[in-house]
Amino acid sequence: MATTYTEATREITPACSQRAVAFALAQLLTDYPELPTPHWTIPIPQSGNDRVLYGHLQSEYETLEAFLAYVKVLGGVVTSCDPAEMYGRVVRTHTVVAQWEGIQVDVTVILPASVDVQAAL
Repeated sequence: MATTYTEATREITPACSQRAVAFALAQLLTDYPELPTPHWTIPIPQSGNDRVLYGHLQSEYETLEAFLAYVKVLGGVVTSCDPAEMYGRVVRTHTVVAQWEGIQVDVTVILPASVDVQAAL
């Protein structure tokens, strides 16, 4: 049985609870099971007007293709940091920030600095 996130669910969720964020994540995973699986984080505490879900693509999903899959599904704004050296290689962090079911979703990936994410959008 699928759980559907609704406006009524959000209204009965206490402002300090992580439940609304968890419901939004469950709905995202249900609607798009083919998406690569990032490491998801729901920070504590969550305020009523500032609910955020963080995803970090790593290991086999630390790719441009995996990141672009989230950009396609979520929309939002993509930002890229200045290049930095990490473990002897030059990399750049890219983040898509979007809204999903009333929750801010940030998905981040670290790629070689030579990968041009903006050109791939």
